[in-house]
Amino acid sequence: MATSEPVSTAVEKIKRHRIECSICHERYQQPKILECLHSFCGHCLLKYYSTKHQGSTTFSCPVCLQETKLLEAGVQGLQTNFHLIGLVEELALQEKIVGSADIGLLCDICEGGKEATQRCLDCGQNSCSVCSKIHLRFASSSNHQVAPLDDIREGKVTLVKNHKRQHPKCPTHEGEVARFFCTTCKMLICRDCAVVNHCKPEHSYVETDEATSVFKQSFAELFTPLENSMMELQKARENVSRMKEHLGVTARRITTEVKDRADEIRAEVTAQENRILDAIQNIQTDREQKLDECEKTMGLAEERIRYSLDTAREVAGTASGSDFLSLQPTISKGLKILAGQKTPRVDDRLVFLTFEKNEVVGDINLGRLVVGGKWELCREFGRKGRGPKEFNVAWGIAARHPDEIAVTDYHNKRVVVSSIDGNQKTTIKLQGYPRGIAATRTDNRLVVVEERASNVKVFNSDNTLAFEFPTVLPNEAGKPIVNLQSVAIKNDGAIVVGDVRRNVLTEHSPSDGQLLRTIRTRIKPYFLAVDSRDRFVSSELSQVVHVANDNGTTNCSIKPTINGKQVKQCNGIYTDNSGFYVSMFNGINDGHIHHYDHQGGFIKCIAQALHSPWGIALTSNGQLAVADQFSVKIYHQV
Repeated sequence: MATSEPVSTAVEKIKRHRIECSICHERYQQPKILECLHSFCGHCLLKYYSTKHQGSTTFSCPVCLQETKLLEAGVQGLQTNFHLIGLVEELALQEKIVGSADIGLLCDICEGGKEATQRCLDCGQNSCSVCSKIHLRFASSSNHQVAPLDDIREGKVTLVKNHKRQHPKCPTHEGEVARFFCTTCKMLICRDCAVVNHCKPEHSYVETDEATSVFKQSFAELFTPLENSMMELQKARENVSRMKEHLGVTARRITTEVKDRADEIRAEVTAQENRILDAIQNIQTDREQKLDECEKTMGLAEERIRYSLDTAREVAGTASGSDFLSLQPTISKGLKILAGQKTPRVDDRLVFLTFEKNEVVGDINLGRLVVGGKWELCREFGRKGRGPKEFNVAWGIAARHPDEIAVTDYHNKRVVVSSIDGNQKTTIKLQGYPRGIAATRTDNRLVVVEERASNVKVFNSDNTLAFEFPTVLPNEAGKPIVNLQSVAIKNDGAIVVGDVRRNVLTEHSPSDGQLLRTIRTRIKPYFLAVDSRDRFVSSELSQVVHVANDNGTTNCSIKPTINGKQVKQCNGIYTDNSGFYVSMFNGINDGHIHHYDHQGGFIKCIAQALHSPWGIALTSNGQLAVADQFSVKIYHQV
């Protein structure tokens, strides 16, 4: 069959895309296929599992992170990808033929040591021209397809003809081939297997050709909806690309708008500053002139009095009697006039000048960045009780990809796992009273702490217990009394647990819970979150939310208010790239959810009139989930 590219190019393409293990980047060796359909060398998978997931019944694909469940045989029990093994063998043979152009290949049929020039695509034998002619004369091989080796090397003919593969050998019964497929056990079987271990009516089996035809048809039925899904994903990606482009254009536009608005405001502020400074200067000049006039008038009055006193004293002391008597009426009159005059008064208001700052400078306001629309209640499920879809103090809440919500049901001693639509999927029974809960980012596990329990429990994505670990060193187990209330996941996947008895945060390895370090905190961490900067955000059921650095020192604090008054109690916390979300209790049916930036600045009130909100979380589709005492409320932006 013809092909448009040389064999060497085809070889490289196959090597790059089909037969190289993504872990070791070498050709597959005994490849195993996972549930996500990715394949890896058996020994590579075993090493990967031993390093990352030892002891677990599930592990995530190294490429796409989808989980695969293991049987009792572990990694070795995974299905071997015989198709890939065949491709590797075919490629090796193809490379051999391509690389033999210079040295030549010998005929596989005759014993004369002649150079092979032809290859039978059905038998897989290389032959000289004479043996090829003889081969085609036999009735059993007369319809075989024979091609020149040069055509194969140049890519004019494909190396392997599409033919039916031989039946594989039965691994159980020596000498038998697996001609049948047991539809009950989903495995290839031989004739003896059908009689001994897979007999009817308990088992149902058909010939491999029939099974192949049926299952290929079932594949074909899946192809169309999957192709439609792929087209929808392509359209969605194109839409996301357009959204990113639109976001870039919008961001540049509003950046220009903000700068222009800031320039306008700066110009307005400068104009107001100049007007006020000019007014101050004018007032100062005018009042200084008035004060100068007052000072001059007072100086003249003082000089008149001083002169009159000096004159009167001189006349009274040195003048003769007759001269004194002649001047007395005039001097006396003048002194009496001066004595009757009042001292000029100065207007104290001339020196009064102050500046009263306005908390909001006129209409000048840069405004705020709007990151989303209005939040509205879109869904609520649950009521008080002990049965399905019922809660008796819904305390902690976590969102698990892609569409699950896990809630700690305190008095019912369980974790309730539901879809984001409110349909209960399952419950995880516990011995103690659960408080904090968090979902890991990579393997979708749930981490749960129970009040006054000594160990933290970690559950797999299928809700089975993966492992549990203490929050103290092994040699201290059982000695210090702990009271674990909160848990959060750091950006690197490390687990952080809040202990209100010892006032500490403990950091643990996500793979086995090994204690990495203990961090002292000055508050009791009843609720805990870790922000994008790896800061610890916690509340102790008080009026304040504390934000601490990685070493536990306080970075800033948030003091939420409602109607200008500080709230009674801060509860659950959630963080994302936009800042902090805080649930708060201000009385029954007066609970609020507030949004703050990374510096603790208030952004907006998201929800109010909640019954008694505790834990909060954001789902994968951006909805806000609130554990509200006896129900779960879901909010979305509109």
